[in-house]
Amino acid sequence: MLHSPNSQALILALKTLQEKIHRLELERTQAEDNLNILSREAAQYKKALEDETKERNLAHEELIKQKKDISMQLSSAQSHCTLLEKQLEYTKRMVLNVEREKNMILEQQAQLQREKEQDHMKLQAKLEKLDVLEKECFKLTTTQKTAEGKIKHLEEKLKEEEHQRKLFQDKASQLQTGLEISRILMSSVSNPKCSKEKKKSSKKTKCLKRGPPQQIYSKFGSLPIVAEKSASAGHSRNASTQNLQTMQHYRPHILQKLAEVSEPRCLYKPSRTTSQCEAVPSDSEKSISICNNLSELLMAMQDELDQMTMEYQDLLNQMKETESQSVCENIECELEHLVKKMEIKGEQISKLMKHQDSVRKLQQKVQNSKMGEASTIQKEDSNCKGSKNIKNSPRKCLLTNSPQKNSNLRPIRVHNLQMKLRRDDIMWEQ
Repeated sequence: MLHSPNSQALILALKTLQEKIHRLELERTQAEDNLNILSREAAQYKKALEDETKERNLAHEELIKQKKDISMQLSSAQSHCTLLEKQLEYTKRMVLNVEREKNMILEQQAQLQREKEQDHMKLQAKLEKLDVLEKECFKLTTTQKTAEGKIKHLEEKLKEEEHQRKLFQDKASQLQTGLEISRILMSSVSNPKCSKEKKKSSKKTKCLKRGPPQQIYSKFGSLPIVAEKSASAGHSRNASTQNLQTMQHYRPHILQKLAEVSEPRCLYKPSRTTSQCEAVPSDSEKSISICNNLSELLMAMQDELDQMTMEYQDLLNQMKETESQSVCENIECELEHLVKKMEIKGEQISKLMKHQDSVRKLQQKVQNSKMGEASTIQKEDSNCKGSKNIKNSPRKCLLTNSPQKNSNLRPIRVHNLQMKLRRDDIMWEQ
């Protein structure tokens, strides 16, 4: 069977089959190898894809982060831009406010300059007033000195005249006693026959001797010889007293005529005293006008101080409102200058107030002295009224003449006090 043709064909077929199987196995192995290679390549490709996806994801995440950063930067830039815009608007407003404040400060400086000029003008006017017051004070002091000299001279004359009056009274009393003694002796020595005639003559002589001395004493203040001033500059008091004594002793009717003639001369003197009394109120009015000027000056200075305080408050408010340093420095300089002016003005006001207080005290003293003089004059008048009840004596003329003397001395004392008031009134404290 083996050597049959079919077997050979089978063998060939088997051989071909084996070859085919071998080929198929080779192909299978080759395919497996290829498949392994493909699987490897697929794995590599898969890894590459995964790496690429990872890289893409990372890149995407980075892009997202970058976008977020860029968006944040954009938002911050936008906010910064808005802030810058707001700051720019604020700076524009500040510039406008600074310009307005600058204009206001310039206007205020111009106003302050005007006020300074006005203050300077007022100060010049006040200085002129002070110069006028000083000139008046100098004139018043000179007039006071002259008046004091005249008053001293008059007081010396009054003392001399009082001494002469006392001497005259003593001599008159001596003469009267001598006349009475002589009359008694003559009446005792005379004969009884002529007693009636001598009694009549003695009565006449008594009337003539006792009457004229009373007239002399009653008109004692009206005679130019014993008055405050003599009728003429070269008149001698001793000679006049001797002449009066001789006239009183021998010719009393001539003495009566002389007293009647001397009355108009003495009537001129009260007019002089009245003119002095009229001059006194004018001096008091001058002192009152000086006090009024002082009060007006004090009020004006207080108004100026109030105005300076208002300016100080305005400058402080401006300094609080302003923010620029240069303006603040300028305002500080102005404030320092204004504070110095206020201190000077306060010192001036305190000096004026002290001076005004001293003037008021002096016026009070003068009023008290006037009241004291009035009380003393009333007492003297009451004493003079009480002395009228006393009998007629040689000293009655002095008691009756003392009110006239006090009335003559009263305006001089008042004038002296008012002159002292005016002198002390315008003394400035240093």
